[in-house]
Amino acid sequence: MKSIYQSNHFTEKKIIKKYNNQLRSEDLVEENTNYTNAALQTSLKEIILDGMRISIRNVQLSPPFIIDVEHDFPFMKLHFELEGGSNYTPKNKNFPSVNIPSRHYNLFFLPKVKGTLNYDHPTRRALEINFKKKFLKKVFGNSLLKISNPYGVAIEKNIPYLMYKESKPITPNLWIIIQDIINCNFEGAIKKVYLESKVTEILTILFNELQQNHEPPKQLDNTDYLKIVEAEAILRKDIKNPPTISELALLTGLNQYKLKQNFKKIYHAPIFTYITNLRMEKAIHLIVDKGYTVSEAAYKIGYKNPQHFTAAFKRKYNYLPSSLKS
Repeated sequence: MKSIYQSNHFTEKKIIKKYNNQLRSEDLVEENTNYTNAALQTSLKEIILDGMRISIRNVQLSPPFIIDVEHDFPFMKLHFELEGGSNYTPKNKNFPSVNIPSRHYNLFFLPKVKGTLNYDHPTRRALEINFKKKFLKKVFGNSLLKISNPYGVAIEKNIPYLMYKESKPITPNLWIIIQDIINCNFEGAIKKVYLESKVTEILTILFNELQQNHEPPKQLDNTDYLKIVEAEAILRKDIKNPPTISELALLTGLNQYKLKQNFKKIYHAPIFTYITNLRMEKAIHLIVDKGYTVSEAAYKIGYKNPQHFTAAFKRKYNYLPSSLKS
């Protein structure tokens, strides 16, 4: 398995990267790579498991940044663009382009990769997960084709497939799992099992969408769409003290009606409900993974009264947050 990257921005013009055949590794293998020149500073952590590779990227670059890319293997990929944005344009016009804006994601299969990557933002953070078919079969067994249809059908027939024609915004529950993967502090066999379980959790969510035949929301005018994405980023940045709807409307340049209507269309929840979801999922992370008490977590996410937090948590999940400490 080999990847070739070429760009005038690279000191050596061409970078060739070879991978273990079929991503075959009984044990977890972790590699850290740093690359710096006048136009690029990148930090890459790659975690190779049996049939899967997790790549965590942090990049500073001088846009427009263009790379010619070629892979000599079929490309099954789950791609989360946390900040920045990525655009792939194939040389073969019969293959689809893959555009993933900041804070969006997509799941796709490309039998052949030969084209151009374009990055137009100076800061880029991404979580990319590449699979081999054997990993999916190991997880889902003989049910893979049924569960993952039409993704599984594309793999079987070796034809290109994008789960979403237009990449979707990363939902709060996916953000939590993404952070769990990026911040995993386990080691060895425990880390291997943990990361495999988290990736399986994401795939389960996405394949359930395929089973339910959920259609992506009808896209808005591009300007309005980007303003809604900006609104979500503002809310996520400070869930403890989020702006009011009127303040958010001023910050994004949308009237309140359009803000509320379009936010619900894109994120499938009213703004207040979305903030509550963000807070609850953050609280679970703080209590379970960081060892916070219920009161500490409540204050951290913006509740002045822990009892109000407990009541809201119980309404949402039908159990008390204190049970997370058990």
